[in-house]
Amino acid sequence: MHGSQCGFCTPGFIMSLWAMYENEQHCPSKDQVSNYLSGNLCRCTGYRPIFDAAQKAYDYPRILLKRQKVIEVLKEIKALPALHLNDHGQQFFAPKTLQDFAALRLQLPQARIVAGSTDVGLWVTKQGRNLGDMLYIGQVEELKKIVVTDHALTIGANVSLSDALIKISDVYPDFQELQRRFASMPIKNAGTLGGNIANGSPIGDSMPALITLGTRLILRAGEQTREIALEDFYIDYQKTALQLGEFVEAIVIPLREGQTSFKFASYKIAKRFEQDISAVCAAISCDLDNDDVAHNVRIAFGGMAAIPKRAKYAEAILEGQQLTAELIVLAQEALSKDYQPLDDGRASSAYRLHVAKNCLQRFYVEKILSQTITRVNDLIAMMEI
Repeated sequence: MHGSQCGFCTPGFIMSLWAMYENEQHCPSKDQVSNYLSGNLCRCTGYRPIFDAAQKAYDYPRILLKRQKVIEVLKEIKALPALHLNDHGQQFFAPKTLQDFAALRLQLPQARIVAGSTDVGLWVTKQGRNLGDMLYIGQVEELKKIVVTDHALTIGANVSLSDALIKISDVYPDFQELQRRFASMPIKNAGTLGGNIANGSPIGDSMPALITLGTRLILRAGEQTREIALEDFYIDYQKTALQLGEFVEAIVIPLREGQTSFKFASYKIAKRFEQDISAVCAAISCDLDNDDVAHNVRIAFGGMAAIPKRAKYAEAILEGQQLTAELIVLAQEALSKDYQPLDDGRASSAYRLHVAKNCLQRFYVEKILSQTITRVNDLIAMMEI
């Protein structure tokens, strides 16, 4: 179908399409193909023939990978003992139990914890940094668990972004937009939610949404654990509340099953819809009573400060008040007190502040005003009956 074009990006497209071919039994829609290719960029701007080739492959008899042989080899690798390498004084550990990892963390508190390496790997390839001693947690099964109870969703620090975001979206459907745009499929399959949180980037997309949901972290040092609110975890630019020898063990997200009054939304603003870092990432939540009075208002932004941060002034304007268009304008103005965004190559300070205000407006229109219109229409329908 002439999909290779200049050929530079073709190997990456083929690998992503092969994953789709292995996973999808029937010819996928263009939206499904787009999802699988979200991590691949073609500078020839010729996506149509690539999409055509992806679907055309299903016209032929299926030729699939011999999975069982691969599975057997992976099982053999998994059965090997914990790995320890020492190269010119630089050590690499791959423990297999949570207890062993916690003990190593105490012994080597300055060692770099590595999971999916989706960010840390770039420090080497793009910045030429020496990572020093490393603790790899990819084989610690206890950190890969997801536990759901009546009151909380607990996600182990080594759960992949794919699995974590899907599970959160199951509980909070309005999380799906963020899940779709968070990163490409290969990155989400490799990276971990715990790594995204612990890295402490001010533009990490997961943090604003999780902060508004009231997320807490379980931190561990040796055999001791403590809990901390996610919003209190960040102290300064890429500086967290982790103490010497501590690490993030799990992420605990409260559940609000049956609370139809709970309103939540998360918005990502970037130059491209896919495969781009946020200029601003917003998250807003509140409990809304029948009179449209908001309680437990929580507003958080990424990309607006040195850390993911709540908008306390804007929250105070809305808390305990009936949400109206006029009140939203006051909350928008209060954002200027909450944040003084930086200018950089991704966006100007004025743009970021303007977009942040627009996110409040969007939340009001989508979650509050639309609900009011629906109630009015229902009343009109009942009167007509």
